[in-house]
Amino acid sequence: MKAILFALFGATFVAAIPYPWIGVIASYMMALLTPQHIWYWHFEGLRAVAMVTAPTFIGFAIQLLAGRIDFGPWFNVRVLLMALLWLAYVQSYLFGPYVDLVNDYRFTQPDWAVSVINKILLMYFLALLLIDREYKLKALAWMVAVSSMYLIYWANYQYVSGNWLFMQGAQWGRLSGPTNPAGQGPYLDENNFSLFFVATLPLLWHISLLVKQWWWRGALLLFIPFGWHAIFLAGSRGGLLGLGIITFVIGFRSKYRKIGLMLLPALALAYVLQAGDTMKNRATTIDDFQTERSAATRLEAWSAAIAMMERHPITGVGIASFAPAFASFSDYQPREAHNTFFHISGESGVWAGIVYLLINAMNILTTWRLSGRLKIRTDERGLFLFHMNEAALAASIGFFVCSMFLSLQLIELFYFICLFVNITAGLSERYLKEVDPEGSTSGEAPAGVAAPSRDKHGRARKRRPSPAGAGAPDQAVIGKNP
Repeated sequence: MKAILFALFGATFVAAIPYPWIGVIASYMMALLTPQHIWYWHFEGLRAVAMVTAPTFIGFAIQLLAGRIDFGPWFNVRVLLMALLWLAYVQSYLFGPYVDLVNDYRFTQPDWAVSVINKILLMYFLALLLIDREYKLKALAWMVAVSSMYLIYWANYQYVSGNWLFMQGAQWGRLSGPTNPAGQGPYLDENNFSLFFVATLPLLWHISLLVKQWWWRGALLLFIPFGWHAIFLAGSRGGLLGLGIITFVIGFRSKYRKIGLMLLPALALAYVLQAGDTMKNRATTIDDFQTERSAATRLEAWSAAIAMMERHPITGVGIASFAPAFASFSDYQPREAHNTFFHISGESGVWAGIVYLLINAMNILTTWRLSGRLKIRTDERGLFLFHMNEAALAASIGFFVCSMFLSLQLIELFYFICLFVNITAGLSERYLKEVDPEGSTSGEAPAGVAAPSRDKHGRARKRRPSPAGAGAPDQAVIGKNP
């Protein structure tokens, strides 16, 4: 296995230099699937992430020197907002008044936090330039789907085998994600683990609608209820709420409305039959903020965050310094904010929190607007981009809802969702300019493009794409080589 692992890294290294977008996808697989934590014994002594990112940057530098990089994807409001958020993190690290404070509540070191943010956002801006074709987006989507399916399998296997009884969350009846022997991993927190499934299940659903073979579609759909069960095992109320939100969005926005709406009663039935006592007990206290201690502590933390925002509106108290500074703004027990907006605003300034809200709003509004224009397209390229937009929309809404109850400023999943939105939006806008230069949003096909026939409900019937406006379908079809 060690030899196979080295062979895979070697192949990635060789491929990523001439084709750095392959290195980008491999890097995000390391961040999302975290194989270095699942099979930690094979990765011992390896700098796995560096072995993937190093050739990616070398390949990018070569492409840059050769004049093959188009910087156009950087020039939009969403990317500008992300750059401002990065600036906010850095200035709070440099000028935050509590960055150097050391006490018992220093859960995260500022040096480590800003280093993580720098690495995440550097890859984010690099990936925006390299994932610039639909076949690359297809590869990225499949990587996420395969990672989701494997972690769904992993979570359910831990439950069936009883391995979860020896893991950290077992004492609370909850399943956490894979960690190394030192107890490190991005999914150590059960909330973060459940959030991964909230963000990736929409992609599984929409990819299943694109594949042609019924058996392959059925196999993909089969993972979805097991993904629900994985969230139940994590016992996360935020995850459960996010799951309900994405299921509602998918069901009511589905082109196949009858099938989509079946997801809601199916989820309710799965909850009744599969959710254990821990999940059900925690779910019943979601709205009991006055007597339920976990909810009450969140209100205490939010009050402290507001005080930080009032006293330090520009710099905040400093990145990774919310808990250490807590005692200076509240008489309650110091803790994390358990709300990403309040956490970012308290640590990096009010303007940073506003930028965070604007990024989420732009993600949702952009995908909503583009999906409306893509929905009338019946060619394969348009269908692919429509489903990627819908998956990005559901993931963005689900993540944002969860972020109102969790501190997620350092989790890479958020920045990956923003990346996926930007890439999908950029490719969709390019496609729409090709087939709809006048920007028609009325549902009428533009001149030169045959209007799709519609049923009695006004929905477009499936038909073969007309030559005019069909674009380049071989770049987009799931399961077909570009």
